[in-house]
Amino acid sequence: MEKSNSAIQKRVFLIFLGVTLFFVTITAVLLPYKLYLRDVQETRTRARSISDLIRIGLLSTMIATGDPEKVRGLIADFEKKHEFKFRMVRSSHVEKQHGINEDEQATDELIKQVLVTGKSRDDWLNRTTFRYVAPFIADSRCQECHESVKGSTIHVGDILGASEIIFDLSAKEADSIRLIVEVVLLIMASLITMGIIFYFIVKKGILEKNLLIERDEL
Repeated sequence: MEKSNSAIQKRVFLIFLGVTLFFVTITAVLLPYKLYLRDVQETRTRARSISDLIRIGLLSTMIATGDPEKVRGLIADFEKKHEFKFRMVRSSHVEKQHGINEDEQATDELIKQVLVTGKSRDDWLNRTTFRYVAPFIADSRCQECHESVKGSTIHVGDILGASEIIFDLSAKEADSIRLIVEVVLLIMASLITMGIIFYFIVKKGILEKNLLIERDEL
């Protein structure tokens, strides 16, 4: 009888151990992936909003004053407020008209693709550095100042450049790791507590059953 009780208790322990390991493993695998998708989507949305704000601010400043120092000051304010790094890359139209200043040339394949296709792209420069590149497309207001490569007035829809926005997501990564650890520990603690309670319930039930059997035998 004691061997039978011991086997049942061992089986109960192994079942709960297996359940605990299963849920901990599933959480440890799925939660980081879900948090990664969340952070990337939030960053993309934030990058699009910032890109639109910069476009509006640049157009307004350039049309009003055309002062490059004010444009740089505007961008610096945005960088400080929203915590990102920014670079404006000129297209061939603007390079032909105004030349290349500072680091405004297209330096890699992603930026070149955006300048050619006119479609936004993003990538990871390393594990925690996310980059979003959006085209700067001409509208009717741009025709007042900008020319095409051939010297004629720029056409609406031509690509004047690309805005490169870079985010450091190391702080987000640290927050996500901390959240994963907390959730895994909470699940483990909950399952272990439930296992202990269930174990003693089963053990009590077995003892009471044995006592009844012994009484019946007497």
